[in-house]
Amino acid sequence: SVIIPSKDHPDVLGTCLKSFMERTNYKQVEFIIVDNGSNEENKACIEEMLSGLEAEAVTKNTDWKYRYLYVPMEFNFSAMCNLGAKEAKGEYLLLLNDDIEIIEENWLDIMVGQARLPHTGAVGAKLWYPQEERIQHTGITNMEIGPSHKLVTFPDDRTYYFGHNTLPKDMLAVTAAALLVKTEIYHQVGGLDETMKVAYNDVDLCFRLCEKGLYNVQRNDVVLYHHESLSRGDDMQDEKLDFSQIRGQEG
Repeated sequence: SVIIPSKDHPDVLGTCLKSFMERTNYKQVEFIIVDNGSNEENKACIEEMLSGLEAEAVTKNTDWKYRYLYVPMEFNFSAMCNLGAKEAKGEYLLLLNDDIEIIEENWLDIMVGQARLPHTGAVGAKLWYPQEERIQHTGITNMEIGPSHKLVTFPDDRTYYFGHNTLPKDMLAVTAAALLVKTEIYHQVGGLDETMKVAYNDVDLCFRLCEKGLYNVQRNDVVLYHHESLSRGDDMQDEKLDFSQIRGQEG
Protein backbone atom coordinates (compact mmCIF):
# COMPACT_ATOMS: atom_id res chain seq x y z
CA SER A 1 0.00 0.00 0.00
CA VAL A 2 1.54 3.28 -1.16
CA ILE A 3 0.39 6.23 0.94
CA ILE A 4 0.89 9.60 -0.75
CA PRO A 5 -0.13 12.81 1.04
CA SER A 6 -0.92 15.47 -1.58
CA LYS A 7 -2.75 18.77 -1.95
CA ASP A 8 -3.14 21.14 -4.92
CA HIS A 9 -0.28 19.61 -6.96
CA PRO A 10 -2.00 17.38 -9.54
CA ASP A 11 0.89 17.85 -11.99
CA VAL A 12 3.50 16.83 -9.40
CA LEU A 13 1.36 13.92 -8.20
CA GLY A 14 0.88 12.86 -11.83
CA THR A 15 4.64 12.76 -12.42
CA CYS A 16 5.05 10.60 -9.32
CA LEU A 17 2.30 8.14 -10.22
CA LYS A 18 3.15 7.87 -13.91
CA SER A 19 6.85 7.35 -13.22
CA PHE A 20 5.86 4.69 -10.69
CA MET A 21 3.70 2.86 -13.22
CA GLU A 22 6.17 3.14 -16.08
CA ARG A 23 9.36 2.29 -14.19
CA THR A 24 8.41 -0.16 -11.44
CA ASN A 25 8.60 -3.92 -11.84
CA TYR A 26 6.55 -4.61 -8.70
CA LYS A 27 2.93 -4.80 -9.85
CA GLN A 28 0.73 -5.63 -6.83
CA VAL A 29 0.16 -2.13 -5.53
CA GLU A 30 -2.67 -0.04 -4.13
CA PHE A 31 -2.20 3.72 -4.11
CA ILE A 32 -3.89 5.69 -1.34
CA ILE A 33 -3.85 9.42 -2.07
CA VAL A 34 -4.59 11.43 1.08
CA ASP A 35 -5.69 14.96 0.15
CA ASN A 36 -6.10 17.46 2.98
CA GLY A 37 -8.12 19.97 0.98
CA SER A 38 -7.24 20.68 -2.65
CA ASN A 39 -9.40 23.33 -4.28
CA GLU A 40 -12.29 22.15 -6.42
CA GLU A 41 -10.42 22.51 -9.72
CA ASN A 42 -7.39 20.53 -8.52
CA LYS A 43 -9.60 17.96 -6.80
CA ALA A 44 -11.40 17.35 -10.11
CA CYS A 45 -8.05 17.07 -11.93
CA ILE A 46 -6.80 14.49 -9.44
CA GLU A 47 -10.00 12.44 -9.62
CA GLU A 48 -9.90 12.47 -13.43
CA MET A 49 -6.22 11.49 -13.46
CA LEU A 50 -6.74 8.58 -11.05
CA SER A 51 -9.70 7.35 -13.07
CA GLY A 52 -7.58 7.41 -16.22
CA LEU A 53 -4.66 5.62 -14.55
CA GLU A 54 -6.99 2.95 -13.20
CA ALA A 55 -8.44 2.36 -16.68
CA GLU A 56 -4.91 2.17 -18.09
CA ALA A 57 -3.98 -0.39 -15.43
CA VAL A 58 -6.86 -2.60 -16.55
CA THR A 59 -5.72 -2.51 -20.19
CA LYS A 60 -2.17 -3.43 -19.12
CA ASN A 61 -3.49 -6.28 -16.95
CA THR A 62 -1.63 -5.03 -13.88
CA ASP A 63 -2.90 -5.20 -10.32
CA TRP A 64 -2.89 -1.42 -9.66
CA LYS A 65 -5.61 0.03 -7.45
CA TYR A 66 -6.28 3.66 -6.58
CA ARG A 67 -8.08 5.19 -3.60
CA TYR A 68 -8.60 8.90 -3.07
CA LEU A 69 -9.20 10.07 0.50
CA TYR A 70 -10.29 13.71 0.45
CA VAL A 71 -10.26 14.97 4.04
CA PRO A 72 -9.97 18.78 4.35
CA MET A 73 -7.86 19.67 7.38
CA GLU A 74 -4.71 21.59 8.29
CA PHE A 75 -1.50 20.08 6.97
CA ASN A 76 -0.33 17.29 9.25
CA PHE A 77 1.90 14.79 7.48
CA SER A 78 1.70 12.32 10.37
CA ALA A 79 -2.10 12.40 10.55
CA MET A 80 -2.40 12.03 6.78
CA CYS A 81 -0.08 9.00 6.71
CA ASN A 82 -1.87 7.43 9.67
CA LEU A 83 -5.22 7.96 7.97
CA GLY A 84 -3.93 6.21 4.86
CA ALA A 85 -2.44 3.39 6.95
CA LYS A 86 -5.82 2.73 8.59
CA GLU A 87 -7.35 2.22 5.15
CA ALA A 88 -4.47 0.20 3.72
CA LYS A 89 -4.94 -3.43 2.76
CA GLY A 90 -1.34 -4.25 1.86
CA GLU A 91 1.09 -6.28 3.94
CA TYR A 92 3.61 -3.45 3.59
CA LEU A 93 3.24 0.33 3.78
CA LEU A 94 5.25 2.67 1.62
CA LEU A 95 5.11 6.29 2.78
CA LEU A 96 5.88 8.33 -0.32
CA ASN A 97 5.99 12.07 -0.95
CA ASP A 98 4.07 13.21 -4.01
CA ASP A 99 7.24 14.92 -5.28
CA ILE A 100 9.20 11.67 -5.61
CA GLU A 101 10.06 10.53 -9.15
CA ILE A 102 10.92 6.91 -9.92
CA ILE A 103 14.02 6.33 -12.07
CA GLU A 104 14.80 2.60 -11.61
CA GLU A 105 12.71 -0.50 -12.23
CA ASN A 106 13.73 -2.82 -9.38
CA TRP A 107 13.68 -0.30 -6.53
CA LEU A 108 10.50 -1.56 -4.85
CA ASP A 109 11.47 -5.23 -5.15
CA ILE A 110 14.66 -4.41 -3.22
CA MET A 111 12.86 -2.46 -0.50
CA VAL A 112 10.16 -5.12 0.01
CA GLY A 113 12.83 -7.84 0.02
CA GLN A 114 14.63 -6.02 2.83
CA ALA A 115 11.42 -5.43 4.79
CA ARG A 116 10.62 -9.17 4.67
CA LEU A 117 13.64 -9.96 6.85
CA PRO A 118 12.57 -10.43 10.48
CA HIS A 119 15.11 -8.00 11.95
CA THR A 120 14.09 -5.09 9.70
CA GLY A 121 12.13 -2.07 10.87
CA ALA A 122 11.95 0.80 8.36
CA VAL A 123 13.59 0.66 4.93
CA GLY A 124 14.84 3.84 3.28
CA ALA A 125 16.03 4.79 -0.21
CA LYS A 126 18.85 6.98 -1.46
CA LEU A 127 17.45 10.29 -2.71
CA TRP A 128 19.04 12.49 -5.34
CA TYR A 129 18.32 16.12 -6.09
CA PRO A 130 16.35 16.26 -9.37
CA GLN A 131 18.38 15.81 -12.55
CA GLU A 132 21.62 15.60 -10.56
CA GLU A 133 23.64 12.73 -9.18
CA ARG A 134 23.94 14.72 -5.95
CA ILE A 135 22.94 13.22 -2.62
CA GLN A 136 19.94 14.48 -0.71
CA HIS A 137 19.54 11.49 1.61
CA THR A 138 21.58 8.42 2.53
CA GLY A 139 20.15 7.92 6.01
CA ILE A 140 19.79 10.00 9.16
CA THR A 141 22.16 10.24 12.09
CA ASN A 142 22.18 12.29 15.31
CA MET A 143 24.48 15.31 15.42
CA GLU A 144 24.87 18.21 17.84
CA ILE A 145 22.38 20.21 15.74
CA GLY A 146 19.91 17.32 15.85
CA PRO A 147 18.94 14.49 13.45
CA SER A 148 20.51 15.19 10.06
CA HIS A 149 20.82 13.66 6.59
CA LYS A 150 24.19 12.05 5.90
CA LEU A 151 26.26 13.28 2.94
CA VAL A 152 23.64 15.85 1.93
CA THR A 153 24.67 17.81 -1.24
CA PHE A 154 27.70 15.51 -1.83
CA PRO A 155 28.18 14.39 -5.47
CA ASP A 156 27.35 10.70 -5.81
CA ASP A 157 30.05 9.94 -8.37
CA ARG A 158 32.47 8.40 -5.84
CA THR A 159 32.43 6.14 -2.80
CA TYR A 160 32.57 7.81 0.61
CA TYR A 161 33.76 6.36 3.90
CA PHE A 162 33.14 2.63 4.26
CA GLY A 163 30.80 2.68 1.24
CA HIS A 164 28.20 4.69 3.08
CA ASN A 165 26.58 5.93 -0.13
CA THR A 166 26.90 2.65 -2.05
CA LEU A 167 26.16 -0.23 0.36
CA PRO A 168 23.09 -1.08 2.47
CA LYS A 169 23.60 0.35 5.96
CA ASP A 170 21.86 0.02 9.31
CA MET A 171 20.91 3.56 10.30
CA LEU A 172 19.37 5.33 13.26
CA ALA A 173 16.60 6.62 10.96
CA VAL A 174 15.53 7.02 7.33
CA THR A 175 13.34 9.66 5.73
CA ALA A 176 9.59 9.23 5.27
CA ALA A 177 9.87 10.83 1.84
CA ALA A 178 10.24 7.15 0.81
CA LEU A 179 9.94 4.78 3.77
CA LEU A 180 8.73 1.18 3.64
CA VAL A 181 7.69 -0.85 6.68
CA LYS A 182 5.54 -3.86 7.45
CA THR A 183 1.97 -2.73 8.09
CA GLU A 184 1.76 -4.82 11.25
CA ILE A 185 4.89 -3.25 12.71
CA TYR A 186 3.74 0.27 11.81
CA HIS A 187 0.55 -0.22 13.80
CA GLN A 188 2.34 -1.98 16.67
CA VAL A 189 4.48 1.11 17.36
CA GLY A 190 1.55 3.50 16.91
CA GLY A 191 2.35 4.95 13.49
CA LEU A 192 3.61 8.51 13.17
CA ASP A 193 3.30 10.89 16.13
CA GLU A 194 0.60 13.37 15.11
CA THR A 195 1.96 16.07 17.42
CA MET A 196 4.83 16.24 14.90
CA LYS A 197 2.95 17.76 11.99
CA VAL A 198 5.72 18.39 9.47
CA ALA A 199 9.19 17.05 10.25
CA TYR A 200 11.05 14.61 12.53
CA ASN A 201 7.98 12.37 12.72
CA ASP A 202 9.97 9.83 10.68
CA VAL A 203 12.92 10.12 13.06
CA ASP A 204 10.65 9.51 16.04
CA LEU A 205 9.07 6.49 14.31
CA CYS A 206 12.50 5.03 13.59
CA PHE A 207 13.58 5.59 17.21
CA ARG A 208 10.57 3.56 18.35
CA LEU A 209 11.43 0.81 15.89
CA CYS A 210 14.97 0.74 17.32
CA GLU A 211 13.54 0.50 20.83
CA LYS A 212 11.56 -2.50 19.62
CA GLY A 213 14.85 -4.20 18.71
CA LEU A 214 14.53 -3.70 14.95
CA TYR A 215 17.08 -2.34 12.47
CA ASN A 216 16.30 0.56 10.16
CA VAL A 217 18.06 -0.11 6.88
CA GLN A 218 19.17 2.44 4.30
CA ARG A 219 19.21 0.77 0.86
CA ASN A 220 21.71 2.77 -1.16
CA ASP A 221 21.13 0.50 -4.16
CA VAL A 222 17.69 2.12 -4.49
CA VAL A 223 17.80 5.63 -5.98
CA LEU A 224 14.90 8.07 -6.42
CA TYR A 225 14.61 11.73 -7.39
CA HIS A 226 13.06 13.99 -4.75
CA HIS A 227 11.66 17.36 -5.83
CA GLU A 228 11.96 18.48 -2.22
CA SER A 229 9.31 20.13 -0.03
CA LEU A 230 6.44 20.54 -2.49
CA SER A 231 4.40 18.04 -0.45
CA ARG A 232 5.04 19.44 3.01
CA GLY A 233 4.80 22.51 5.17
CA ASP A 234 7.46 24.53 6.96
CA ASP A 235 9.70 22.73 9.48
CA MET A 236 9.94 25.93 11.50
CA GLN A 237 6.24 25.83 12.46
CA ASP A 238 6.84 22.81 14.69
CA GLU A 239 7.82 23.18 18.31
CA LYS A 240 9.73 19.91 18.02
CA LEU A 241 12.82 21.82 16.93
CA ASP A 242 13.69 21.46 20.62
CA PHE A 243 15.49 18.15 20.16
CA SER A 244 15.36 17.43 23.88
CA GLN A 245 11.73 16.55 23.25
CA ILE A 246 12.76 13.83 20.79
CA ARG A 247 13.83 10.55 22.29
CA GLY A 248 17.38 10.87 23.57
CA GLN A 249 19.08 8.41 21.25
CA GLU A 250 22.67 8.64 20.12
CA GLY A 251 23.95 7.39 16.79
